Amino acid sequence: MFKKTDPNTYTKFCYLLNKETVIGSIAIEYQITLYEEVRSKDAASVYKARDQLFIVNCTQRINIYNPNSQNLQPTHNLTAYNNYPAMINTSMYLNQYEGMASQLLKYSPETINTQVESSGTTGTDTGLTKESASSTTSGSTTSQTNTYGTSVNISDTSMGASATYEHSSTVSRENSNTNSSSLAVNNSTNAANSASMSIKDWGAYALVNPTTKKPSWTFGQEYPWDAIQCKNTDGVANPNNPEQVRLVIPTSMLVRLYDQVTLYPPSELSRFGINFVMNASWIVEVSHDASTEITIDHVVNYFSASHILAGSTVSVYIDQNEHILSAPGDESLSTSVDLNFMALAPLGLRSDAAIIGFIPNKFIKRPAPASAASAPVAFKIISTTNDLMILDTTKYPADCNAGAGFTASQTSLTADFSANCIALQMTMYFKVIDSVTNYILYIKHWKAKATGVMLTLVINNDLDNPIVKYVDATEAEGGENNLLQIALRNQDFASIDYHDYLQLGLNAIQITMQPFDNNYADCAYQVRAISIEQG
Repeated sequence: MFKKTDPNTYTKFCYLLNKETVIGSIAIEYQITLYEEVRSKDAASVYKARDQLFIVNCTQRINIYNPNSQNLQPTHNLTAYNNYPAMINTSMYLNQYEGMASQLLKYSPETINTQVESSGTTGTDTGLTKESASSTTSGSTTSQTNTYGTSVNISDTSMGASATYEHSSTVSRENSNTNSSSLAVNNSTNAANSASMSIKDWGAYALVNPTTKKPSWTFGQEYPWDAIQCKNTDGVANPNNPEQVRLVIPTSMLVRLYDQVTLYPPSELSRFGINFVMNASWIVEVSHDASTEITIDHVVNYFSASHILAGSTVSVYIDQNEHILSAPGDESLSTSVDLNFMALAPLGLRSDAAIIGFIPNKFIKRPAPASAASAPVAFKIISTTNDLMILDTTKYPADCNAGAGFTASQTSLTADFSANCIALQMTMYFKVIDSVTNYILYIKHWKAKATGVMLTLVINNDLDNPIVKYVDATEAEGGENNLLQIALRNQDFASIDYHDYLQLGLNAIQITMQPFDNNYADCAYQVRAISIEQG
């Protein structure tokens, strides 16, 4: 089984290495959808460019592991907590190539930090009652209430006296700070993904570079000592780790680490490990003649820290320089994806039939044959329902003869051949998400000159079982309506024609066309439309 978003999603998992040591992992999910521009601000909106728009959504989850967390046994006279996670800085960068422009739509989380609240009241009455209350939240909550009362009564008639004194004291302390964040993305295909995380005693701070549209996040421990605020160092190296330098820590934070009896640990996330989720979405505009391949870079910078008790003094140390985490071996934290392939919708999702008609205004990239001064232009066309894409995948020679290649007219796509370009090729791409629906390929085509055309169809790179068809009729000749029909899947188990050429996910059909007996001078091939329909 798979999720509804999987046809438009790519996920990768990598270990995170600090030098040669695995200290965590990263999970990255990319989701691409085609964006159709229907907004209109004035009459000029009638004239639409052939540029494509895509929504690129990226979610990354970073998990940093603290190997010392497995030691949960009580320890007598503990004097140090060493090399625990204290701060990370991470970013996502969408590379912009020629013919491409992007804008950051949203990012999450924005800013999450611990909060401090305090309130107090003081009053005095004739009964000598005094009350005070305070509440502070910065990774912990402390409240204290003290009540004092006194009463004296004197009676003149009995000449007696009475006195009453009472005292009550209540102290409560609570250490709790929980913050949650949820991320959700919806697209036009009615698909959604979500990710969540929780932060305890850590803060998250985000910023966006306005030039590169690159969001970056800094996560750091804020309790019991603040790794983001405390940056001043006296330059003294950690005797146990020379890569760490000592920080100047305010007294208010030092008392949270040592109470003259016990050395307290760092935050729970620092002690056991961190697991943070980030999300960013861009809208990417790609020119009709530009490549739709993009690369997204992920950078993770890591800082570890220690605090050590020497005598009655606690010293806090942190890495002097960030550790740039990497992926092992041939893996990379950068990912290249093709927007058109990922955004392609599955068959049957928006229509019972995926149809492409080869007329000029439907091409994203219009074809052009070779000329004496220029090479052929390979075409690109996608169905209006975004579920069928056809590319010119011909390997043209560098010195291609003039006239060879494809040409688009108002009625059809024409293929012309030459001495050094005796065969042309186009490849159909589409996605299938079910294993029960029958599909039929239809090609409306004919020969345009006296010599016929041989078509060789290779489905999903199965070179051992090509399908060969011959086209020897001109337009409207033969009473066959110039229609070629090939069953891509036939689930009739009782039929001798039972077969299934398709696979779940992306499918490809390569159509190679070449003239009979290599008679290129008197051969041309025309195709009006191609469709894949449910049968």
